[in-house]
Amino acid sequence: MNNNKSLLKILFLKEIRDILRDKKTLVIMVLVPLLLYPAMIIGITLILSQMENRQMENTYQVSYQAKDESIVSKLRDSYEEIKEEEELSLQFLPGEQEEREGGVTLEISEEKETPEMVLSYNATNQDSVTAHSQLKKVVEHYKEKALEKRLEDEGLAKDFLTPFVIQSKNEATDTETMGFSIGGSLGMLLITTIMMGAFYPTVDVLTGEKERGTLETLLTLPVSNFQMILSKFLAVSLFACASAVLSILSIGGSLGFLLNSVEKMYEGETLGIDFSSFFSFLPILLIVVIITALLLTAVSMCFCIFAKSFKEANNYFTPVMLIIMFASMASLLPSVELGGKTALIPIVNVSLLLKAVMAQNLSYTLAMITIVVNFVYSILIVWVLAKIYCSENVLFQDGFQSFTLFEKRSDIKRGTIPKTGDLILAAAVLLLLILYSGIGIGVRSQMAGAVVNQCMILGMPLLLIWYMKLDMKKIFSCNKPAKKKMLAAVLLYVGIFCLTMILSAFLMKWMPESTGNMETAYEELLTYPMVLLLTVAALMPAIGEELFFRGLLFGSWKLRLGPVKAMLLSSLIFGAFHMSLVKFLPTALLGLCFSYITWKSGSIYPGMVLHFINNLFSFFTMKYSEEIAKLLPILTKTELAVGETVVLIMIGAVCVVLGVLFLEGQKKQRL
Repeated sequence: MNNNKSLLKILFLKEIRDILRDKKTLVIMVLVPLLLYPAMIIGITLILSQMENRQMENTYQVSYQAKDESIVSKLRDSYEEIKEEEELSLQFLPGEQEEREGGVTLEISEEKETPEMVLSYNATNQDSVTAHSQLKKVVEHYKEKALEKRLEDEGLAKDFLTPFVIQSKNEATDTETMGFSIGGSLGMLLITTIMMGAFYPTVDVLTGEKERGTLETLLTLPVSNFQMILSKFLAVSLFACASAVLSILSIGGSLGFLLNSVEKMYEGETLGIDFSSFFSFLPILLIVVIITALLLTAVSMCFCIFAKSFKEANNYFTPVMLIIMFASMASLLPSVELGGKTALIPIVNVSLLLKAVMAQNLSYTLAMITIVVNFVYSILIVWVLAKIYCSENVLFQDGFQSFTLFEKRSDIKRGTIPKTGDLILAAAVLLLLILYSGIGIGVRSQMAGAVVNQCMILGMPLLLIWYMKLDMKKIFSCNKPAKKKMLAAVLLYVGIFCLTMILSAFLMKWMPESTGNMETAYEELLTYPMVLLLTVAALMPAIGEELFFRGLLFGSWKLRLGPVKAMLLSSLIFGAFHMSLVKFLPTALLGLCFSYITWKSGSIYPGMVLHFINNLFSFFTMKYSEEIAKLLPILTKTELAVGETVVLIMIGAVCVVLGVLFLEGQKKQRL
């Protein structure tokens, strides 16, 4: 154990030295955060300040016709009354406007009963725009004075035109309001910085070794490939974290400088922001930065590992960078907040968490979910990365040879079995599509989002069947099941359903916040007619999800890895796709049940039927909860008594044992 630690330490220090030799890495990691961000923030602020000062110092010309002198004289009086308060600087001159002044022309028409004032300006000239804005304030003040005079002549008070007063009260503090405003852009900026800080070191430690020809020598060392890739991962993560921390310090210092300048400029007046209140969130921010660095490093390495040159690595990483930047922009949408569902979406949850921190309305439960989810994603990606690093096709040839999907369709043989890389890529792409369609479509209409999601889930296996020329019977088990196997499948499902009820009740009690989010997610769907609801939420998932999870994933992995590993992997992915911590384990358990039934019955159809019944029963129970509660109250309870738990365990155990025995009873299994 100690020997492994010392080897890992040596490899880690070796990677650090290699990264530090690359000047591009130091520029991106140090110069960008320390010089570029302050220059951008302070520079733009100073430019805007100079423009504002210039506008305050300039005197803008208002041109008018000599015949309107009587009205203009009243406008001058209004101007003198408000010029100090509104910081106006106008000069009223009769005659044509001089172009060099960039002013505004005032035209007054008294032909109608109500006189008209036309303010002509040039929208492409900033001085003219400013002159128009200032003159408009003067005209509005003159209008109010004229109205008061009319009311006075009629013997009416000014309040006659004001039946009631409307006041808006912002219950958020200035700190919360300001934090909410800048929190969205801050998350996007930080994620982009971490991503760029991870990319260049990743290219150096992976692609650089291939270009320098040192990879073969490195592989002769008495260390495992996992130790090698882990040392690279830790080294790159360190630099990504350092880049993020420097960015935070740089941005914080720049904002502090600006606030101090504002305080001096306005003689002690501040924006009303208490930055000391943000210090309590620093531990959370630090952990989030580290976890985000781990995740983005793992993602960067997973793509750059296939490249043989810097140019090729840049080509592979560009679409990934665009996707990550798009995900980080979720915090810019005012209607999207950190919740039970968005906390499960990588990158999006980090961006929304930073927005919540700045707005000072962060839930620590959601923060922990965000941290755990991103850490789990990082571990899974590193595990996949370690598997990829053991492939000679990746290290010494075109890495994408390990993916059948990247071959020409004409070169793919009929009856091909998808490789693990194909399946993981298909699942990852499908998950991303579902996540982002949930943000783009599901926010507006849950029904539309559900239809789109189910169409994508059904479309993915159909697309692979066509492109990869898959054997439907061999992989998807499209065989007619025996009647005895259908009965055994029902028994097994009933037993598993009883056990999932117990597990769900425990998880609902343990995570009440996630339970509330799950109930809210189906509120709109339950308002639709039952036929439409069951078609979209029961029938379509029964077909599409079974084809993808029990057909494509389980069927392919069963032939490559064996049935046990195939059941576990496909079931875990099935649980993850439902994007709920409360539903993850129960759904994964149901997925395990359906996979086992598909394996032992030799047919995917029993799983489809039971999947439809399960969804039918779930939505029927939610839509008619009061009626179901009267008939079978145990089905609608969120907390189970000890006696009820024991009964469910006994029924579940008996049904599971009988179901397994009947399914195992057939000696001749179907493929």
